[in-house]
Amino acid sequence: MAEQIADALRVRILGGLLHAGETLPSERELAESYAVNRSSIREALHRLETLGLVDIRQGESTRVRDVLSTLDLNLLPMLFELRHSPDPQLHRELHEMRSMLLSWCAQRAAEMADPASVARLEAIVDRMSAPGVRARELQELDLQFFETLVLVSGNRLLGLFTRLVREVYTRGRERFVAMYARDVLDVSHHRRALLAIRARDSAAAGAAMRAHAETALKTLEAT
Repeated sequence: MAEQIADALRVRILGGLLHAGETLPSERELAESYAVNRSSIREALHRLETLGLVDIRQGESTRVRDVLSTLDLNLLPMLFELRHSPDPQLHRELHEMRSMLLSWCAQRAAEMADPASVARLEAIVDRMSAPGVRARELQELDLQFFETLVLVSGNRLLGLFTRLVREVYTRGRERFVAMYARDVLDVSHHRRALLAIRARDSAAAGAAMRAHAETALKTLEAT
């Protein structure tokens, strides 16, 4: 029961129904609401505290924390997935971070890519350029391109973080599909990055991926 209650409250917090600084009902009120004893409520609240979602102070009310400053990174995909309406600032920060990562990884790839890696990137770009390719497939191919750049960079910690980025974009797929409309996504950015990587031109590779990432910011501004 404690786990179920913690999950229910977590959904409300990450979904934006409970805001930073907001006071949760008392243990007694929560116990009555969920028809459980107070020990189950205390355990549920401690689970939320461990995740960085609430602040429990002895003798005081339990308050919702500012999740963006305390959130367990594993919950990042859920933060985007559960929001009933998009948070423009949150999305902007996500896209800005994506722009920095894409640019850096492309620069590193230009310095480190072997022929096999270049061939993998070329195969992805060719599939992206194929006639009739749909937005959802373009989204998947774009993620594969990014993940290949990360792999070439050799940064293992970034590889771990990339899996979180994938979850953010795939679990909330519908919110990001506008980035891959035919009149928005310009595959020539990927093609230019590929040619720059092949030519060992790190500056040009980074610039091409940064230009690609800026299309996401444009879709955000249009909504």
